[in-house]
Amino acid sequence: MFPITDEELYEDGQIVFDEGDPGDKVYVVQSGAVAIYKMVMGEQLVVEVMRCEEVFGEMAFVTGMPRSATARAMGKAVVGVVDARVLREEFKSLSPGMRKMFTSMAFRLKKTTDTSTGVTYIRKFPRVLRTFSLKFQNGDDWLSGYTQDASCGGLFIKTKKPLHRGVNFILELALPNEPKPLSIRCEVVWARMESENEKEMPLGMGVKFLNISKADYEKLRVYIPEC
Repeated sequence: MFPITDEELYEDGQIVFDEGDPGDKVYVVQSGAVAIYKMVMGEQLVVEVMRCEEVFGEMAFVTGMPRSATARAMGKAVVGVVDARVLREEFKSLSPGMRKMFTSMAFRLKKTTDTSTGVTYIRKFPRVLRTFSLKFQNGDDWLSGYTQDASCGGLFIKTKKPLHRGVNFILELALPNEPKPLSIRCEVVWARMESENEKEMPLGMGVKFLNISKADYEKLRVYIPEC
């Protein structure tokens, strides 16, 4: 069993982590039980119940993505926080091929879990690989970055300094042959602050568009005809 750096005590019904939270910790149940569940169409669906010595939270840790479900104590529960440094060293000791295999397995497990609970991967706006330079507002500063993929509803911004989930900001998106950048109000849906393999899982944030003018939308459609 991996070494434990901290113990956390939860009363019945208390949340260990919420769906969408950063996946920077892995846990092991030391006593009691923890329910893993998702909200689908307003209904709580229990995916799994974790009991003594069972590990949870590892999927988000491996993939670098936000939590795909919520964890909540069933009765009183004590959970241990696994030493993240040891986990990272163990993972880094694997060959690049094995790391890629484990990461791919984690992504497939997430997709299988979501599909089994009725979550669809059909997007309202399909994402396509497009690289545009951009600037985004962070307080009084403007930071540079570029897109990893994009749609007419949002995009992934590759940046070393992603904003936190839920933050609203102004994005200036530069398009080829356009004299002025598009100005779009956005919200951070998820962020990857750390990565063991930045080539495959770059630092950055997934954002959705909150407000885009009709004129700018039509300009974007020229470069993303899938809209």
